[in-house]
Amino acid sequence: MNDLERRFQKLEAQNSTLERQLSELRARAEIADLMGRYAVYYGAGWGERIVSELWSRDEENVSLEYGASGIYTGRWKIETFYLNQVLPGRLDTIAFSSPALIMEPDGTAVRGSWTALGTQTDAGDLGPVPVTEESNRRALFSSRTSDGKEYRAEVVLQRYEVTFHREDGLWRIYHLHVLEYFRCPYGRDWVSYAQERFASDGVWLESMFDTSMALPPEAHGENLPSQSTSSHWQYTVDGQSGQQTSML
Repeated sequence: MNDLERRFQKLEAQNSTLERQLSELRARAEIADLMGRYAVYYGAGWGERIVSELWSRDEENVSLEYGASGIYTGRWKIETFYLNQVLPGRLDTIAFSSPALIMEPDGTAVRGSWTALGTQTDAGDLGPVPVTEESNRRALFSSRTSDGKEYRAEVVLQRYEVTFHREDGLWRIYHLHVLEYFRCPYGRDWVSYAQERFASDGVWLESMFDTSMALPPEAHGENLPSQSTSSHWQYTVDGQSGQQTSML
């Protein structure tokens, strides 16, 4: 190999490295935009847009896991998480930070992790829609006025772990796992509330997939997880940190 051939080979290697780096930068920018839109749509209550614009079109293999909910696999089960009844006095918000992304060597998938600070709000007895004693909504109320009216105004800190696949030139969510550090009512702290919250955790997780949409025939009237929970960690007074992520 002569000197010219060696230089050409070196330039080819450099060009390949630059193309890979450019591809990764584009992926990071596009995924940052996707997660930004997720936060906006989530706060606006636009669950249908989250599913139609941001999730993969794969009907069978997409999956979502929220806390200890178990894994919900299949597009229609994903829809049940986002297509919920819209009520006055409800407001859920989320703000993402601290992104960490890993691109698969073949460039077809990206795994990402974000810290997510949010609020979950239901005006409850203070709102215009009456809440029955039997309603799952009431089991989630964690605040009370001096005259006994119940409502929900919680602060939550979570970690979002997401796998993205590239489809038709766009990055889309393929797997989503939401791990929760803690939640607590506004005006309370997460340490003293950690034990108290366990009383409503089961009902709370069920309510996350309580949908207003019609279920397909194969559901037989029930919206159950497809698999048991893969991993879960939340703050407890006797727990240890370091178990909040399985991604990195």
